[in-house]
Amino acid sequence: MSFVLEVGVIAITAIAILVIILYKLHESAKQKSTMLQFVGQIAVAVDEIGPGKLGFVLLQGEHWKAISHQAIASKQRVRIVSREGLTLIVEPLDSFAPSISS
Repeated sequence: MSFVLEVGVIAITAIAILVIILYKLHESAKQKSTMLQFVGQIAVAVDEIGPGKLGFVLLQGEHWKAISHQAIASKQRVRIVSREGLTLIVEPLDSFAPSISS
């Protein structure tokens, strides 16, 4: 009877470890897909973003660092084209891009 109990404990422990590993893999895959879902989203510039200069945008209620190759005015709507680390690469949503004086 002792042998059956030992095998049962080992089996339950192995199943628990497997469940934890599968959960971690699932969470990791979910996080990667979340990173990609920003591309194409619309955000609003919190402040002016000069060409090649960092600024902030508001996306889904959160402030994100952003950079653009074009001038973006404060409160202008932008489209997210990519992401590098924690910085969003954005472009003006409107074809009109204001000139920002330095």
